[in-house]
Amino acid sequence: MDTHTLSLGSCVKCSEGVFSSDQACRAMGRVYHDHCFTCCTCGQKLKGKPFYDFSGQVFCEEDYLYSSVKHFAEVCSSCGYIITDTVLQALGKSFHRECFRCVVCNETLEGQQFSVDTQNKIYCVKDYHRFLAQTCAICEQLILPIEGSNEIVRVLSMGRSYHLACYEGKSNI
Repeated sequence: MDTHTLSLGSCVKCSEGVFSSDQACRAMGRVYHDHCFTCCTCGQKLKGKPFYDFSGQVFCEEDYLYSSVKHFAEVCSSCGYIITDTVLQALGKSFHRECFRCVVCNETLEGQQFSVDTQNKIYCVKDYHRFLAQTCAICEQLILPIEGSNEIVRVLSMGRSYHLACYEGKSNI
């Protein structure tokens, strides 16, 4: 071997030096020989192909998606696909970050306040108030939060809803 040949690093799998870029593979920030970067289940070479890293083991797409490995993975409650990156937990369920959205405006709700209706449909706070707010029995306007707040204050009396001010004004009549 030529002593002037530069090493590209040591192969993560076999720990031997990698000296030729045409025989090298870089994945997950690490260097492999392309013959060492293989599926841990079927041995298929993975250079240039989709792969999944699960619990420190590398799988080809077929073995990951169609074998028992997927039973350990989180499945998105919205789209039904396996979550291979960050899992967003809400309402006791798992979601892709991009799948956790308002059912009305489709805005992503990661890190945002949200509300749910009786069917567990997810809403941004604005749409929840806009579509599910009660109507005041006196002024017939929607009972919405006061500016700068996300909380609704309403009076419920004899099965009817009222703004607090409308109800108090009614009792003064």
